[in-house]
Amino acid sequence: MNGVERKKEILRILSQKESVDVDELTRIFGVSKVTVRSDLDSLEAKGLLIRTHGGALSAENQKLIRIFTDTMTEEAEEKERIARTASSLVHDGDTVIIDTGSTTVHIAKYLKGKNITAVTSSLLAMNALMNDETVELIMLPGMLRRYSMGAIGPLTKSTLHEIHADILFLGASAISEDGVWSSNLVEADTKRSMIKAADTVCLLADSKKLRMKGLGRIS
Repeated sequence: MNGVERKKEILRILSQKESVDVDELTRIFGVSKVTVRSDLDSLEAKGLLIRTHGGALSAENQKLIRIFTDTMTEEAEEKERIARTASSLVHDGDTVIIDTGSTTVHIAKYLKGKNITAVTSSLLAMNALMNDETVELIMLPGMLRRYSMGAIGPLTKSTLHEIHADILFLGASAISEDGVWSSNLVEADTKRSMIKAADTVCLLADSKKLRMKGLGRIS
């Protein structure tokens, strides 16, 4: 089994049990601990798992992951109302951060024609605003998370540390009485950096996400 095959198998195992340890993987693959640790480090660099002492955790909560093209059409009317109302908080001259999410994407079209600076990690939000010359558009760099079609990870965070925004339109996978959650640990960490970069945070989420918990706490 080569390195690519090992990494695929590690991710398959994590999808079933959500954690692995180096000793276990060494026995399964018949390779050294150094090789296994290198595989885990490589997968962590891609945001596909979280390294722990002696092993790794899944970066994803598989139960909460839904295909983005499906979530875009779910509760569409509710998401439109949320986005339209939230857009009234934006004024000419503002700098706004648009997070990834099936609800946050809807707000982009309501920002067209405003003299603002829009910073986004969302490829879909960028696509919606890229031809509007009134909007100064900044696309955050980083690793692409295909489930949300947006940038996450250390490069995204380091860029956010250099940005000050008036308002953040934040997306989430789940909302409970004790927090706001993402289904991905790396994504949750990136969202926390967005919160630090903005004076005001506006959480955009439809009612389907209420009374749920995710894998990574955002706030």
